[in-house]
Amino acid sequence: MKNLLVIGGGKSGLSALELGHFQDYRCFLYDDYPDKIEDSTKLFLNAYGVELLDFEKVKKIDFDTIVVSPGVPQTNKVVQYFLDKNADVISEIEFGFRYLKGNVIGITGSNGKTTTTAMAGHILHGENIDTAICGNYGYPFCKALIEQKFEGWYVVELSSFQLELVKDFKPKIASILNLSPDHLDRYNTLEEYYFAKFNIFKNMDSKTVFFANGEDEQLISYRNKLPSFTRWIGEKTLPLSVDEKGIYYERNLILRPEQVKFQGLHNLYNAAFAIAMAYEAGVGLSRCVEKIKTFNPIEHRLEFVDIIRGVYFYNDSKATNFDSVKKALSSFKNIRWIAGGIYKGGDFEDFYPFKDNIKKAYFIGDSAPIFLGKMKGVIECEISINLENAVKHAFNEAVSGDVVLLSPACSSFDQFRNYEERGKVFKSLVKRLKNES
Repeated sequence: MKNLLVIGGGKSGLSALELGHFQDYRCFLYDDYPDKIEDSTKLFLNAYGVELLDFEKVKKIDFDTIVVSPGVPQTNKVVQYFLDKNADVISEIEFGFRYLKGNVIGITGSNGKTTTTAMAGHILHGENIDTAICGNYGYPFCKALIEQKFEGWYVVELSSFQLELVKDFKPKIASILNLSPDHLDRYNTLEEYYFAKFNIFKNMDSKTVFFANGEDEQLISYRNKLPSFTRWIGEKTLPLSVDEKGIYYERNLILRPEQVKFQGLHNLYNAAFAIAMAYEAGVGLSRCVEKIKTFNPIEHRLEFVDIIRGVYFYNDSKATNFDSVKKALSSFKNIRWIAGGIYKGGDFEDFYPFKDNIKKAYFIGDSAPIFLGKMKGVIECEISINLENAVKHAFNEAVSGDVVLLSPACSSFDQFRNYEERGKVFKSLVKRLKNES
């Protein structure tokens, strides 16, 4: 029997253990924080006969394969130990791919991955095409393989973390939506982060289909690193192109912004990528367009929440980097902007072109003094300390037609468990305001 070690006991790691069990591996888990493993996880490990090991025990066993969970960096001492031994060290995505019977649509980029993944899955669903939306989307790839067991399409959202340790992973269709600085707390250089994303096409060839954003300056600057068969989607590309008036096919307008339920030019780009990939997967062009018209924006990504006394509220809690926030700030006028959390890096001058769209900013969390120091004098702003104060202050100062926008540009871990909790709290505060108004 082969031995499988998974490093990191998060959702992806546990799904790899489960798949390993069904593929007749003897399964082991190493986690840096064994004392923090939840009781439900312990029950899972017991049910599948998974042995929890410390580092000393790990070194005494010969493992055929080592799967590294996406949250575990390659600098981890156990990961480094096996890399130094030239062992078979792979990601959960790579492990799942070894047992894939269907085809992968792979989607990566610094921003818009989740929305585009959801859009592509939405188009494919209901077309008599077996489809699973998985990966970084919240449904691990290995778990989808276990539960779906079909030979259809797996639409996989892929973070740089998930792509770091792929070897043979080869999507049938893939996209890079954009590149912008992020995760510099994990990577030594920006290029290291970008090159992790480029692993999405490392095994692709001219029999596969790869799309890239023809208006993204960073992607264009790496043109010589992209496949020769790359198909570009931009303002003047063929057959598919995008501008503020909508999406075009062979220069004929096929979708206008007022026909969809989402906001912003960036989301038109996301829709164009989704249409292009679904079309390549076998859905007719007109059907792709009709399905996009029925797509509802996903939670926490420029999500419309409510209107109270003419004031609009939008939840963009998933915008944890500067590039995401730039897209949000370009989507509205008369913005009362709520931002802050744990600062991950970024150039504040990126926000200057949107200063006329911002009436006032309300900064929260650990980074509030940083934001105030950088933006004071450029826009009107204050430190509101926490989300509740920010929502109250923004609403009390707003007039009809204003937009209260939560778009933090930061991670949430100073005051919340994750961006989802931050977004849900924002929505609950808006609901309370409505009940009190």
